Amino acid sequence: MKKIFALTVSSLALAFSTPATAQDADATATTESEAGSIDPARLSAAKSTVDYLFPLGTYERMMKGTMDQMMDQMMMSMGNMRMGDLAGAGGVARGDMPEGMGEKTLAEMATEMDPHYAERTKISTKVIMDEMVNLMIGMEPAVREALTNIYARKFTVGQLNEMNSFFATDTGSAFARDYMMVFVDPEMMQSMMNMVPEMMQAMPEIMKKVEEATAHLPPVKIPGNDPFASVEEVMDEVENSDDATDWEDPDNWSAEDRELVNKLSVDSDTAFEKYYEALEKAQKNAKAKMANGK
Repeated sequence: MKKIFALTVSSLALAFSTPATAQDADATATTESEAGSIDPARLSAAKSTVDYLFPLGTYERMMKGTMDQMMDQMMMSMGNMRMGDLAGAGGVARGDMPEGMGEKTLAEMATEMDPHYAERTKISTKVIMDEMVNLMIGMEPAVREALTNIYARKFTVGQLNEMNSFFATDTGSAFARDYMMVFVDPEMMQSMMNMVPEMMQAMPEIMKKVEEATAHLPPVKIPGNDPFASVEEVMDEVENSDDATDWEDPDNWSAEDRELVNKLSVDSDTAFEKYYEALEKAQKNAKAKMANGK
């Protein structure tokens, strides 16, 4: 449950802090060779455009003091969703659920399991968002470079210069300054949250179409019942199972593949350990602060 929560918050934070331009279908990553083939004059003009629209510090401005509040509201909205609707999105009918469960909200169910759910969620969101800010700040130079390449490919020098001339005016400067902030405006966030119920209602039909489209494929073979088991646990179960196939046996993998899988598994475990350490520290500090009446 904790891992699902952490992944949910992190994914939402990334989704709402990604520049709309970078999500364009044509805005693919540019390799060094591709960047080198772009006209230097266009790159120079595009860099000025990005300096106006996405200057260094943009992610910090977007996320600090704004995103954590928005995430609190989003997590609250998710908590208010009824279990029956959530189950329906996963293809489970209300009638197949225990009596009364379908009408309970996610928050009500979570509180039954954890009386401190609301406080834990608020603290966890704050810790994760603070860490996400640091992560996104570190990624910002690469995002700016990608945006520069994208604008240089999409627009001519003349077009970019016209944009830059506009951004140099008082009106253009005002627009450029708040261009990215529009995407974390409370009204925009609320508009996006309003779409969630409709998306949840549509999900069963979407999943039905997915099943029909993949009906010709053999079912996925998932060892065990724990979707969050470590790689080592899954591999051990596969090795000890009676019907393990040769390609599932790590002994048949190349040394490079085994090394990579093991390394990624260790990195993943380390990341979650750091998250839980930060979470425990935040809870301890909050408890001490409340005990002191501050």
